Amino acid sequence: MLQRFEYRTPESVTVSQPVAGIGSRGLAAVVDTVVILLIILAFLAGAVAVSGYTLNAAPAGGALIILVVVASVVPVAYYVLWEVATRGRSLGKAIFGLRVVDRSGAPLTAADSLVRNLIRILDFLPFLYGIGVVAMFAGSRPRRLGDLAAGTIVVHDRGLRRLERGLGAGPIPRLRRTDPGPPISGAEACGRRELSLLEDLLARPELSPRRRQEVSLELVRALERRPGVVWPGPLDRDPLDLLERLYLQLRQRLIESAPAGEPARPAEP
Repeated sequence: MLQRFEYRTPESVTVSQPVAGIGSRGLAAVVDTVVILLIILAFLAGAVAVSGYTLNAAPAGGALIILVVVASVVPVAYYVLWEVATRGRSLGKAIFGLRVVDRSGAPLTAADSLVRNLIRILDFLPFLYGIGVVAMFAGSRPRRLGDLAAGTIVVHDRGLRRLERGLGAGPIPRLRRTDPGPPISGAEACGRRELSLLEDLLARPELSPRRRQEVSLELVRALERRPGVVWPGPLDRDPLDLLERLYLQLRQRLIESAPAGEPARPAEP
């Protein structure tokens, strides 16, 4: 099975995320299933209290219909509401650090979530996600039928959280320089997303020095296409230094000068 999921951002930077396996997804599903069962039991307890039925009374046809509807609607509504509100994370996925994204790495839409969770009913058959597990083993990527239909994939979202939250949310980058240097022309055209991308690049220990330089040059050239951005000096001389300067300048503008209550962390030299 493919162990990593790669996609390119609009800035031409390749982002690689570990693909969630059956184990982590199974643990997340256990948490979500327990919560869903508690919600269903709460609905049934409320229905019993309102209707005046006792646990020993034989359920009427209407009560059985309500039971079937609740048991069918609650799981789908639970996942869709969670995934749309939290950009691809149910409670179980949030606990185990997982997130659902589409094939381009973007957060899934409400339509994507609805499709993948309607087909969850098929994945669950005959029991305990039997068909879903078979589908995950059969493909090149661990994706159940709902993911195949919606064009989504579940990943470990450490890097995605950095891109989404931006502003110093991820590991502290290790920088060669400590001062931002003279202002870079056009830096005001860059914002939260660029800061998050720079933080993600500068904090990735798995990149070799050569690969870090190559990715840095790609990003420098991509950012140069932004209106008003003018880099000082030749781009290929030391693109990593240019990005470190831009990172420090953006951090100074977006974090260190942020309103009170938004703590900033100094970059680690």
